[in-house]
Amino acid sequence: MKKTVMLLLGLVLIGTLVFGGGSKAADSGGQDIKIRIMTRWSDDSPLSRYWREKVAEWNNQKNGITIVDESLSDEAAYLDKLRSSIATGNQPEIFIEYGGSRIQDYVEAGILLDVQPYLDADPAWRDSFLNDLADKWHFASRPGTYGVPCQFYSVFLFYNKKLLADAGFSNPPATLEEWRKTCDALLAKGIQPMSLGERDNWRAGHFLNNLVMKSYGAKGVTDIAKRTMNYDDPRMISLYGIIKEFNDKGYWGPNAVSVGDETEGSDFLTNKVAMRFQGSWFIPQIAADYQGDISNIGIAPFPYINPAYKDSWQGGSAEAYSISNRKETNEAAIKVVKYFTSPEYYAGAEAYAKGGLYVSKFNTKPGVTIDPITTAAKALLASGKEFRDDIQTYDPESHMLDTVRAAIQGLFIGSTPEQVAREIVSKEKVK
Repeated sequence: MKKTVMLLLGLVLIGTLVFGGGSKAADSGGQDIKIRIMTRWSDDSPLSRYWREKVAEWNNQKNGITIVDESLSDEAAYLDKLRSSIATGNQPEIFIEYGGSRIQDYVEAGILLDVQPYLDADPAWRDSFLNDLADKWHFASRPGTYGVPCQFYSVFLFYNKKLLADAGFSNPPATLEEWRKTCDALLAKGIQPMSLGERDNWRAGHFLNNLVMKSYGAKGVTDIAKRTMNYDDPRMISLYGIIKEFNDKGYWGPNAVSVGDETEGSDFLTNKVAMRFQGSWFIPQIAADYQGDISNIGIAPFPYINPAYKDSWQGGSAEAYSISNRKETNEAAIKVVKYFTSPEYYAGAEAYAKGGLYVSKFNTKPGVTIDPITTAAKALLASGKEFRDDIQTYDPESHMLDTVRAAIQGLFIGSTPEQVAREIVSKEKVK
């Protein structure tokens, strides 16, 4: 970790000399301060469209701060661009990240602004968030808060009631074994159970997260981080085996690695597949784009393996805005982040999308009708006992998210679960 931090510090120093650390945007002879911001909201989903409208609304105010939107929806491309820009000291003034070990190097290198003083200076803003969302942006090695939560999520199983009924099922699968039986029955009827956009390798990564949570709960996530249950543990190898089984049996279609996440979503929205496991960010897209009567779509928890952990969920605060620590742009960046995390912003998002789950406490706007899937999702979450984000978020080695996702993608092109386990542990720095 220390070597990584020193390397980052050196690269940032070089970047500052070459690029001025982004300060030229502010030092503009009385012109607008330019605040570059990177999110993954460049696609055509309702909340991404809403985001772009609010960026335009801000810029139309001509208040002395111009937002430059550098968003990129593809996760791998986004992270590559972000890391490269940080390495040269020319990262945007604001960007979204996922917290935990993924940003710890940035925090220890002094790259990120501690936003806690700004939150404390504005109690109304600070207290507008749901409780306990900032845990992944706190670090024992450096007191403070290094991100402002902007997205809440949990992973559900969405299902097409008619297609399940055609295969003889009146209820969605509650257990892994029921899920297998449902998929087998659908295939027998000539109905594709699901798609999986594994060309975007976070999809199987999320599947593994849920297998861990539904088998071992939050303790399993902690055990993996501490290596008391390592990635080559027989318990983990058995979970890789489930991923391989689902692929080999065709539950996700004939060639998951050739399908992207957007196509996966489109397949569900156009009634080509019967089920989709996905985060709650998919709810507004169903409400806006489903081709049929929305009452045909149901929502359920991800099927469990161990009954003791049926109420354990992948979820929590998905993303936060982190601010590059630059004296000349910090105040302007805080103003922008406040705008995009205000109760007014989220009330508008809910109205625009006709639903969704958000990080803020706010009142629904008068006359706004919330979609029934959002209502059902809130009821399901009420029984949730524990939530955890991607299991690698809590890992002491920040590379593990990419390492694990790349390794388990091998299950779709011939790797065995044992080979995947060896591939992951061979990349570990701390044994």
